[in-house]
Amino acid sequence: MQYHLSMRDLLIRLPRNIKRSIMILVDSIAIYLVLWISLMIRSGDLYWPNEIYSLTNANSEVFLITGTMLVLITIPIFVYMRLYRSIIRYISIESYVRIIKATLLSTIISALLITYFNLPVPRSALVIFFVILTGVMYFTRFTARSYLLNISENRQRNILIYGINDSSQKVGQILKNTNEFNIAGFISNDSKLEKTSIGEIPVFMESNLTNIIRKLSINEILVIPEKSRSIKSFISSELDAHRSILRKIPDVNKIIKGMITAKDIQKVEIEDLLGREAVRPDPYLLKSCIDKKIVLITGCGGSIGSELTKQIIRLNPQSMVLVEQSEYFLYSIIQEISEIKKKYSLDVPIVSYQGSVVDEEFMNSVFDDNKIDTVYHAAANKHVPLVEQNPLAAIRTNILGTHNMAVISYKHNVENFVLISSDKAVRPTNIMGATKRFAEIILQSLQDLVYSLPSSQCQTKFCMVRFGNVLDTSGSVVPLFRKQIKKGGPVTVTDPEVIRYFMTIEEASELVIQAGSLSKGGDVFVLEMGRPVNILSLAKQMIELSGYEIKDDKNPLGDIEIEITGLREGEKLYEELLIGDKVKRTIHKHIMSATEEKLSYSEVTDLIEKFENVNSITSQSEIKNLLQKSIGSPLPPKNNVVDIKNK
Repeated sequence: MQYHLSMRDLLIRLPRNIKRSIMILVDSIAIYLVLWISLMIRSGDLYWPNEIYSLTNANSEVFLITGTMLVLITIPIFVYMRLYRSIIRYISIESYVRIIKATLLSTIISALLITYFNLPVPRSALVIFFVILTGVMYFTRFTARSYLLNISENRQRNILIYGINDSSQKVGQILKNTNEFNIAGFISNDSKLEKTSIGEIPVFMESNLTNIIRKLSINEILVIPEKSRSIKSFISSELDAHRSILRKIPDVNKIIKGMITAKDIQKVEIEDLLGREAVRPDPYLLKSCIDKKIVLITGCGGSIGSELTKQIIRLNPQSMVLVEQSEYFLYSIIQEISEIKKKYSLDVPIVSYQGSVVDEEFMNSVFDDNKIDTVYHAAANKHVPLVEQNPLAAIRTNILGTHNMAVISYKHNVENFVLISSDKAVRPTNIMGATKRFAEIILQSLQDLVYSLPSSQCQTKFCMVRFGNVLDTSGSVVPLFRKQIKKGGPVTVTDPEVIRYFMTIEEASELVIQAGSLSKGGDVFVLEMGRPVNILSLAKQMIELSGYEIKDDKNPLGDIEIEITGLREGEKLYEELLIGDKVKRTIHKHIMSATEEKLSYSEVTDLIEKFENVNSITSQSEIKNLLQKSIGSPLPPKNNVVDIKNK
């Protein structure tokens, strides 16, 4: 038994290139054997390759030529179909489907070549060859998978627990008493704990982590941070080198209750490594604009809108009014909200409307039927390349829709209006950013109009919240990279120097709600996004977290290649959150307030009339000129923009 485990471990530790070479050698031998068996089945007689084949009088040379041809056709097809990129231990049903496609294609090509060269090989033998070869490929991979995983009812996963705290010790004791895990030890950087044990579980030093993983055949490292600490801040450089086997327990409550199973231990995702220390939200700021109020959310089915909806319903609103243009997205968010209401026993009335924020008559009826107190305006066209190609749709939604919503809110004396803006509104170099910047200007001008009126006539407070990329939203690079990695690459990065700010969707929505409560009217709130992330480094981390190797000049036989596609026109190397330098802190450490240039409401209405006249025959240059005029003369952009036209 010990020899079996040692051989298994030896195979697993072999360099991936060597393992691929072994697989290719085994498959090549299998192809010759399958050809031999197929010919015997077809003839119904015992046949040796060095003899004359009875059906066609083919000699041994024909067998050798045919077998070599099959190998030279089949192996490259297997390589092309990525059958040697799958890690045998984690081979999936998709790999088996690719085997069928690969063997079928190789058989068809081989049949055509055998016919073309008039080789004396029965064509029906190739049908038998296809069936047997497919079965053999299945069998070899399943057998290898079973052997490498050492599948048995009592098989345990060797786990190290990183960190010594109350939670990690509790997890260690729970998992120690299961049949699914073998707790090999704790990992610590405290030299005082060296050569000690906790609850009969040994403690190893972090500095010796690589040797421990190899010596104890560790499958996973379970990272359990101390309370309030993120996984990112908890992981050391020593541990980061083994990120592909890092695991976490997302639901801390299960640790407290002592209810942990194998399903609760999950892979550490890129979001965990991009995260930052959680800041406890201010209860007053969370509820100020929501508690016992009628709240309207536009674009409620989008990434940000849906998360706002899911958070707001738990903050005791009097009722929620949802507006969404897409029937599918509206249906989906209603289903999610219904589940939340059931889970938390909430009795919040939900009123939903399918329609566009551009439709003035429709939106007026929504406000007439519901005495709205707070508006979160998330409806927008936000995908930069799509907006560049469809500027008319973005103008209607981002500019005319925002103006429509703001004016109706002003006329109905809504208490608070919060616009979800973007960092691309700062010194915009694309149509989407320019439309969002003018949307901000619309609200600023309306706020000045409110200030000019008696407080008894209107008290609406308009504000906008500006932030960067949100992880796992529809327009984020993270889901795009995941999709590209799943397909086997390449992963596309526009420029090696591109950096972006990232924030989890939960934190972004939470801060948006709190920023709205800080509003005094006309505020431009900027969320503190943390440290910027290099997108090329992000791509590399995601590939490695997925268990693959990066294919490049240093490792030409790697799994997934990173392709540099070049910056798109108007794209920035890095985004900014402020136009000027006039920024001040608020009472929340992650929310700042900026003072920026604005237009009068009369100037805004003149521009709105011009935007209303934009139609499908308006040229791109006319649209860009109008947008440039609407946002004024911006400050010279910093040296972070690539102008494709001048390259």
